[in-house]
Amino acid sequence: MQVLWKKFQKKLIDANLAECGIEIGVPNVGYNYTVLQKSVIHIVTHGEGVFKYNGQTFHLREGDMFLLEKGMEVEYKPSFSKPWTYYWVGISGKNILDYLERSYIVDDHVIIGADTSEIRHSIQNICSLSKTIESSNSHDILIMQHLYQLVYTLQEQFPKKFSVNVDIVNEDIQKAVDFINSNYQNDISVVDVAQHVNVTRSHLFKLFKKNLNCSPKAYLTYIRMYHASQLLIHTNITISEVSNRVGYKDPLLFSKSFTKHFEISASKYRKNFS
Repeated sequence: MQVLWKKFQKKLIDANLAECGIEIGVPNVGYNYTVLQKSVIHIVTHGEGVFKYNGQTFHLREGDMFLLEKGMEVEYKPSFSKPWTYYWVGISGKNILDYLERSYIVDDHVIIGADTSEIRHSIQNICSLSKTIESSNSHDILIMQHLYQLVYTLQEQFPKKFSVNVDIVNEDIQKAVDFINSNYQNDISVVDVAQHVNVTRSHLFKLFKKNLNCSPKAYLTYIRMYHASQLLIHTNITISEVSNRVGYKDPLLFSKSFTKHFEISASKYRKNFS
């Protein structure tokens, strides 16, 4: 007996809630069919039942799960003495199905005897929100949040080996920026930055001009001046010590650089802003 069954139109390419529902089992009354939906995740919340697929029979009870995928020939029904209640969500969309592939549930189709409380919570939240979704509220956003949480938890708890191509844009410039931010207090030069990133100095210059619209030297100076300004405002250390802490061994060079950068001397900057 279905106490909830909601179907939704496909709207997004990445992820969709295709359907969701709650079934309170009637003893020995079940289903035998070919699955049409992309992926439908079921979780038993009470009682017991039987799931049959690919010549195998699985006896399921509270907390156990089974996954239906398009084209599967399946049969499932509640037990006679303790008929089950289960919740289900059907999902579609390239991204969310790719994420689901990171869990071995797509290989085994059944999970038995595991702690699935977090997964149950996500599925029940999706079903609950589906009852109140309207054009005037944003429950559709919360449903998407729980869908992604669902596939993330499945991967975390029941992982399988996978690999992902992480496309980091301009990785060299990011490494250079990280190196400067971590080492500005040391006596480093643009050559040191280029060597760390393993590029030529001229190529490093082009990377900075293209991505940050400044030279590597200007960026290093900017970072040093920022930290110097914070030390002048928030500490009482001498200007000479400030110079040393931001990578300048020569206090005179620091003073000239600071005045050029802020158009005010370090001592006046401290007086005005501390």
